[in-house]
Amino acid sequence: MIQCSRKPASVILLATILAGAICLWEAPSAAGSADGITLAQLEVLITDPEATTETWMVYAQRLSQEKRFSHAAMAYQRVLETDPYNRIANVGCASSLALTGDPERFFAFMNHLLLIEPRLILDILGRPEATPFLAAEKFQALKTEAFAQSLD
Repeated sequence: MIQCSRKPASVILLATILAGAICLWEAPSAAGSADGITLAQLEVLITDPEATTETWMVYAQRLSQEKRFSHAAMAYQRVLETDPYNRIANVGCASSLALTGDPERFFAFMNHLLLIEPRLILDILGRPEATPFLAAEKFQALKTEAFAQSLD
């Protein structure tokens, strides 16, 4: 019987255990909240074509925190491509668009949302970032239509 040194195997096993412990230590903060991962790390993650909807959602929320509202709206829209009824993504996208100050993009999104979930429009238009748009006639008409559809 041939006897081999156990030292290399022991070193590899120890390194594997250490790497696993580090991963477990850092995993709860990264997976459990957006605070555990940086915007730069998220930007790397979303370049993967297999990036999950959850990754895109965390990315959108982080962009909103950084006040990059136009980019946040695009990230929320990416979430909505796979989950169009996602309430958090719809509200986040609408809020981000409102905060960009672009009434045309905000109205186009809200008009689309009228087809999907009219009750949500009433909630969004009641938010502080959306109230400046209510002075425009087209937003008043949108609010009226959303109210009428939500009664059905």
